[in-house]
Amino acid sequence: MNPADLLKHVPDFTLWKEAQDWIELGQEKIKELTSQNVLNVPFAYFDGNQINELSQNPFGLYSSELWRKFVLAVFLADLVSYPKPSDRVNFERLLFVVHNFPQGFRTWWVQFNDFWWPVGYTGWYPMLETTYNLFKNSPEKLKDRLVVSNGCVDNHPYLYLFNYSVAAVFKKSDLTSQLMQKYVKDILATQPAGLACITVSEDGVRVAEQFELIYRGDLTFHGSVEGVYTTK
Repeated sequence: MNPADLLKHVPDFTLWKEAQDWIELGQEKIKELTSQNVLNVPFAYFDGNQINELSQNPFGLYSSELWRKFVLAVFLADLVSYPKPSDRVNFERLLFVVHNFPQGFRTWWVQFNDFWWPVGYTGWYPMLETTYNLFKNSPEKLKDRLVVSNGCVDNHPYLYLFNYSVAAVFKKSDLTSQLMQKYVKDILATQPAGLACITVSEDGVRVAEQFELIYRGDLTFHGSVEGVYTTK
């Protein structure tokens, strides 16, 4: 299938009412899924690097309808992955990071009722060395989860692991296995000098430990205590 077909029924997020209705419908539909009826459900993925409209006009990727649909799909995938509102991404922050480095994001989709719905996503991007050192040496100074991308992957970059998540019903499924395999492969291919992340769940901690990251301290965000991890 053409990967762009996954975004065919996703509204442009500037159509505010349509976007909100689509998000609410998607959340309802994904809640209907059970561990039994997802065993053989078709799944696919869409990469941010498939968006080739790197516009040079003053509005950047905001002028790309495909990019706007992709961001909305990432947002829904985040909402269905995290039951607690405090664990979810802020839409404005998501716009910022996906605009700076769309090629580090990938959405995962399943097909049911003749529609494709995003049920998980991964995201990573290069971070400044100074920010990495803050994570590693002074995590208590962090005020929120906003980490600025330096915009490019150079030799042995420092990477921020923005997200790796999927709706709970898909955990331990083939979809999740492939999601993580591709995520790890992409990250290791950059030969990073260091990795950093903030975990909001036990699943996040387990994945951080798979990357051999070390717990450095806590970030308290909206009353939620989250772990700060980096490489050795």
